Amino acid sequence: MAGETGKWVGFVVSGLCLSVISLVFGTSVLGVEALGDVFSRFCHQFTNRCYQVNGLPLSVCVRCLWIYGGFAVGHILFLYWKPQVRRITQALIGVIGLMLVDVVLERLGLYSNLFWTRALTGFLFGLVVSHFTLLGLREIITELNNPFKYVRTKFFSGRTR
Repeated sequence: MAGETGKWVGFVVSGLCLSVISLVFGTSVLGVEALGDVFSRFCHQFTNRCYQVNGLPLSVCVRCLWIYGGFAVGHILFLYWKPQVRRITQALIGVIGLMLVDVVLERLGLYSNLFWTRALTGFLFGLVVSHFTLLGLREIITELNNPFKYVRTKFFSGRTR
């Protein structure tokens, strides 16, 4: 993402991810169950797959927590490191493959509930996906700088009279 605006957006998104992580811990530490209900829309919240704080499970599982962590790191990392889209797409396919292998091996009973594999695959997934969210944000910012051009090209180009 080029320019100061792009960096500002990357830092804001990273900060939002860190805020979500803070809320996750806050639901357990402060006992705010309403936030747990919000997170239940995005995570299965199985107690045996969640970290525990003061004997209470966090409101998201290990993998989801680390996805947020990967997002937070990735939105900063990819402001400064510009890998080829082809390479990062291959990395995304590889990370999804790792996650599938993790799920399948556990379903087959080869191991049970390894927090570190969930944490690793979640972090890597969040990290890689953040590259694509930054690309999308860059396109949105570019288009919003000239909204009339955006409307013309998105809605009126390609129309025949």
